[in-house]
Amino acid sequence: MRPVQEHRRAPAWADKPATSHACQAVFLPDLAIVGKMRQATRAFLRRCRVLQPVAGFVVLAVSELVTNAVVHGQGEVVLRITVAAGVVRVSVTDHSPASAVLKEAGPACESGRGIRLVDAISDTWESSGEETWCEFRDTRAAL
Repeated sequence: MRPVQEHRRAPAWADKPATSHACQAVFLPDLAIVGKMRQATRAFLRRCRVLQPVAGFVVLAVSELVTNAVVHGQGEVVLRITVAAGVVRVSVTDHSPASAVLKEAGPACESGRGIRLVDAISDTWESSGEETWCEFRDTRAAL
């Protein structure tokens, strides 16, 4: 994942993250990409000084949303991550008009829990069809 745009201002404190960072990856649907996007997300969040547990939740959300787009979406997938003003935002888009929805997966079901997991770990999320996004507050960044 390469940063597509990055705005950096000198932080007031050495341990406080810069004001705004963003990165984007565009790829064709392939389940093999999911692990690569987790690794790239971890590296990006380290660079932005997003610490645990927020970074762990963000990586998990990336895994679920990218998997959902690869399995259920259509066409090219775009992953965008922004870190700004104490909020980490994950956005995944594809060309499917169908919104992601919360499901009740039975105990024997092998899938159907991804969006429920994103709902549980994120501060907010939404799906408008082609885009599904979620946000996480990084309270350390607001200090």
